Amino acid sequence: MLTYSHEIDFALCHALLEHGFGFAGLIGSDTKWSRFRKRLRQLGHADAQIDRICCPIGQKSLGKHPQAIAIGVAAQLLGQETGDGATWTTRFSASGA
Repeated sequence: MLTYSHEIDFALCHALLEHGFGFAGLIGSDTKWSRFRKRLRQLGHADAQIDRICCPIGQKSLGKHPQAIAIGVAAQLLGQETGDGATWTTRFSASGA
């Protein structure tokens, strides 16, 4: 997730942790995530739950250019489990598509 506001990003993270989610990724720096983690803990969220939010999303090794972030996010999402133990990439390959 990414909005124009860190406060909205934070509110969305808090809401996700209160209601549950399958996967959540957040664009942000290590510093932003460190601040968010501290504030989420103060609101009573356990580290194990907070750790379910992936921040920063993508692959840092690709850099910070918007296109690099987009490729890293796509790769990360394709590697996520689909709920039945498969990943999107293995499911796609297995379907013959």
